[in-house]
Amino acid sequence: MLALALLFLAVLVINVLPAFAPPTWMVLAFYGFNFPPAQLWQAWQIGLVAALAATAGRWLLARFAQRVTHSRWVNAAMRDNLDAVAEALERRRAASALAFLMFALSPLPSNLLFLAYGMTRAPLAWLALPFFCGRFVSYSLALAGGAYAASQLPHELSGWTGAYFLLTQLLLLALVYAFAKLDWRRVLRSQWLRWLR
Repeated sequence: MLALALLFLAVLVINVLPAFAPPTWMVLAFYGFNFPPAQLWQAWQIGLVAALAATAGRWLLARFAQRVTHSRWVNAAMRDNLDAVAEALERRRAASALAFLMFALSPLPSNLLFLAYGMTRAPLAWLALPFFCGRFVSYSLALAGGAYAASQLPHELSGWTGAYFLLTQLLLLALVYAFAKLDWRRVLRSQWLRWLR
């Protein structure tokens, strides 16, 4: 339980930052690699916690952008321009939600999306709900991928010391040596490789 609380806090902090933060999916893959869940449902549980934290963090980031937009630093003409974007999003609510969901399923960073969306002063729920759903799926898959890599890596590494690995490496080194020793001028002049000229 403490590990989930710490993960929630770490993901929340990462997602509140407007820039220069590591991608959350990378943190989750690292978490899954180092602390692989024993059961599949645990990966979904951790993905749920991370998606909640990421959504809360991005919500706070968007609220910050809304406050900046309402401040004296943003002139009325810029606010009016941003209101036009909010109206366009409202007219195309379903298409916007689908676009946000597709974006959230990808590993692309979402900090600038939430900053820009927050500046429009459109309702945050239109972005937050699709974002949560998409990140829940992508984070769970990143975590499961990290756990799978952790389970397979010892098997893969054990083959590296085997005879097959040793022989293939020696053969490849011999091929590189032969490549370097070949008289390439003569080979390239020969009729055998005339199509290379």
